[in-house]
Amino acid sequence: MNKAIIRGRRIISSMLGTVLAMSFFMNTAQAAEPSATKQLRMPAHIKVKKAVNDPSAVKYDADLLLVMPKEGAEQEAIDKAFEDVHGTVVGYMGEGALKCYVVKTEKGKMYDTEKKLGKDQKNFRCVGRNYKLKAQFVPNDTSFPAEWHLAAINCPKAWDHSMGNIQKVAVFDTGCQANITDLSGKTQKGYDATTVGAKLTVLGGPGLLGDLLGGLGGALSGGAQTDPHGHGTWVATTACARANNTANTAGVSPNSTVYPVRIAGSDGQTDDIAIMAGLLNMMSSGNRIVNISYGAPPPWGLTNALIHAPLHIYMQTYHDLKGGLIFMSSGNDAQFDPNPKMHYVNVVTAIDPSLSLTDFSNYGLSSTFTAPGKGIVCSDTDGTVTTVDGTSFSSPIAAAVAALVWNANPALPNVAVESILKASCFKAGAAPWTPYYGYGMPDANRAVRMARGGL
Repeated sequence: MNKAIIRGRRIISSMLGTVLAMSFFMNTAQAAEPSATKQLRMPAHIKVKKAVNDPSAVKYDADLLLVMPKEGAEQEAIDKAFEDVHGTVVGYMGEGALKCYVVKTEKGKMYDTEKKLGKDQKNFRCVGRNYKLKAQFVPNDTSFPAEWHLAAINCPKAWDHSMGNIQKVAVFDTGCQANITDLSGKTQKGYDATTVGAKLTVLGGPGLLGDLLGGLGGALSGGAQTDPHGHGTWVATTACARANNTANTAGVSPNSTVYPVRIAGSDGQTDDIAIMAGLLNMMSSGNRIVNISYGAPPPWGLTNALIHAPLHIYMQTYHDLKGGLIFMSSGNDAQFDPNPKMHYVNVVTAIDPSLSLTDFSNYGLSSTFTAPGKGIVCSDTDGTVTTVDGTSFSSPIAAAVAALVWNANPALPNVAVESILKASCFKAGAAPWTPYYGYGMPDANRAVRMARGGL
């Protein structure tokens, strides 16, 4: 048969699958899969811990600011503004609408400089600090219980319809140990966003030297196939550990590959700049799913679009213009998060085996989904099985369901994948959304069937 005709039929088939899927989640009453009957339990005794409003509760780099200029602002005016506040540009990252200067302020003058530059709305889009963030996990003893979370989200049934290896899951973390059985042969080189060359276009600041160093940063990156901490390996194997290899555990999307992005080292700490550098790499490498299991206590965590303004511009650009999906852990402070929901970030709370909110999970206005986050069996850096707790693991579980959906229908746009996840969810009663669970817990099997047009 003529190759052009074959290609045309494939394109039409793909488009038809997309149309069918879009129709499916727009009108779930006509779904081939019956409505999910599993119910999330409303928390019985939530003791609301007020968000900590003390700025000292979260750390940041002293005397360092992230400053994003407005497009079209004159370079001379920008330089003059920095000179007037005695700020020194030590580097920058991104270009065009994503250009962000890293400015060193006079010692002890960060607040005053931040205020003055923030008022200059003619030249600057936003000004922020470089906040320090920590991994969102709760240490637990090693054990080997049943992987209850796979059954809870209907993973085994989903695997019957979505076992392709098309989709990558980018794990923003401490790297991952690529040589262990569950990750061997399926972990890409990845990217190290903690190096100077990756984080900034830097040393000499803006200019030819900075451009050269920035361009070499990614090419010379040693990747992130080792894990000095362990957190990244736990997250990666929770999402994508191999199945049917007679070893350890199975991930939610076992045939997907892992793209590790190191944003933290052995101390498990990261900052806004490292995450922004990682997102720049996502935009150039074409990765469509990002998991970030890091944060700070509400209201200072990554859901706060005001204090993390430069980072949020990067995240929104990745979602709106690059078609990516970001999944983020809600945090483990057992606190209410008052920050509003942002359409470009999916915040995931954690439930326990009783299908109720865990005693450590944050929840609030920013919640998008929930997923298992207690007693999660995964692999450690030495290849042994370990059990972990935390929203650090509910987030990659939700991200991996998105990978299953995209494996089933790669033609779907990111907003369609999000809509399918929401439409497939197990709910808490009749409520379409709650601050505890967002839109609910994605049903992997139902989501995959919806992505395939209900077939």
